[in-house]
Amino acid sequence: MRSRVITATLAIAVAATTASVALAGPAEASAAHRARPAAASLSGTTTVTTAQGIAPTLLKAGILPLPVPDTRLGLRLFPYLAVSYGFPITGGNPNLSGPSSDILHRGGIDFVSLRGKSLEIGKFDVSLADKKVYATQVNFAAARIPVLDLDFSGLVVKQRNGTTNLSGITARLDPAAAGALNSTFGTALPADGSLVFGSVKVTLKS
Repeated sequence: MRSRVITATLAIAVAATTASVALAGPAEASAAHRARPAAASLSGTTTVTTAQGIAPTLLKAGILPLPVPDTRLGLRLFPYLAVSYGFPITGGNPNLSGPSSDILHRGGIDFVSLRGKSLEIGKFDVSLADKKVYATQVNFAAARIPVLDLDFSGLVVKQRNGTTNLSGITARLDPAAAGALNSTFGTALPADGSLVFGSVKVTLKS
């Protein structure tokens, strides 16, 4: 069992590297991925790390959750297999008293199955007011689909040298996202909002 998980993990790393190289060319899809939003004073990274059991469940279903360009990929084998994705922050206003309370990003995740099916989501909007993460691009088309529901009950805020770190945020798979994955890949992920997908850490620089 462990050998299969390690092999699948290596497959993610190899596939991610191959995908990044392939997308580095002049293809139209790649250009769309690398399009930069207007300059903003807010920057940093939002990192989503999968909870125990999430990565193996996807891998056993033959699904590779690959990072799209601009997304940083991290892998951890012990004490359990976890995948992390770092999405660059492009702007927004994370102050709940402000006009938007949103944190905007580039990058995303491309869920690819061994059967040739795929579901790509990206350009995430972390809405602090809604306590949700929205995908504003799905399969290269504009959208606004809730992906993760955020629990801030364990929130820890630390500030140092102009950087604010938000951690202790639990992310559950939104029913809409679970339904999209189930319908695309034939999986049976819980679609009631109860599945803990992982944790979220936000590093803000302004």
